[in-house]
Amino acid sequence: MTYQAILDECERDQIGPLFWDLLVKVAGRIARGRPPEAYGEAAWSEEAIRDLAQDVALLRLIEESQLEYVLELAIDMDSLRRLLSHQVRRTLSRRRTITVVDRLLTRIGRMVSDADYRVTDVGREKFISLGGGGREPTNLSETELRRGALLIDSIPRLASRPSAERESKVYNGSDLSELVRRLVTEFNGILIHDVRKVLEITLTGWLPTILYDHKEEPADESNPEIELERSEMKTMIKSFVADLEPEHRDVLLGKMQEISDDDLATRLGRSRPWVADRKKEVLEKAGNVVSDLPPELRTEAAGLLLDELTAEEVLDD
Repeated sequence: MTYQAILDECERDQIGPLFWDLLVKVAGRIARGRPPEAYGEAAWSEEAIRDLAQDVALLRLIEESQLEYVLELAIDMDSLRRLLSHQVRRTLSRRRTITVVDRLLTRIGRMVSDADYRVTDVGREKFISLGGGGREPTNLSETELRRGALLIDSIPRLASRPSAERESKVYNGSDLSELVRRLVTEFNGILIHDVRKVLEITLTGWLPTILYDHKEEPADESNPEIELERSEMKTMIKSFVADLEPEHRDVLLGKMQEISDDDLATRLGRSRPWVADRKKEVLEKAGNVVSDLPPELRTEAAGLLLDELTAEEVLDD
């Protein structure tokens, strides 16, 4: 198998046998360094590795049009392997979020069966309502799903580490109970399918540790995989800052400039609890943007984020 042979094959077939064999090998190397339970697998068997490679091929390379980008950046076999490693890690990150939500839904299922809720079968779905009844069991709109995500965003979450062998529970028992209560009350009942969607919106990349972790070495600019990550990172951060509410932007900029909550409250003419609440909200939002970045890009991401926030402040002035 040569690099040129793979390029020729991709020109003819997009993903052919040579490319597929390489992708399976890369997927196996990346996956076997991670705990399978955290990604919904009992073990990293050959079948599980092939399933992972198929997800990368279909979901990332084809549906998200990453194949052309990968082939454009690759310059040899080593760089192609590194670029495919990036795609595998992104796919695994998505799987991990889904696995977390699955476990939460299992806990919610047990919780509502023992509490003062009514669980109604709607075809293959289940509808959770308060004991006294509820609305007609229909799907929530996209706007309602995002409203639900905002509604539960302030509920405390437990810490998580990407390298942990067991995934964080995310919520303790009482907080998970409060989460269910808020959603059921707000929408006068909710389908389990919609609870899943709300959790997926809320929990995608919920760890904002990037903003305070500046110990990594600068990224190697000659690494094509890093260049791919860097390009995506710049686009995401620019969009993130542009979409921030002014209050979140002001608080995030202040915290990145290491201004205390008390001083920031004085500067903004707000109370300290108000600053603390906005800080929690915006750090979690920032975590959604940068949680998938490799460690070697995190210092650069924090610097870019600070530059974008400062630029927005100048424009506002």
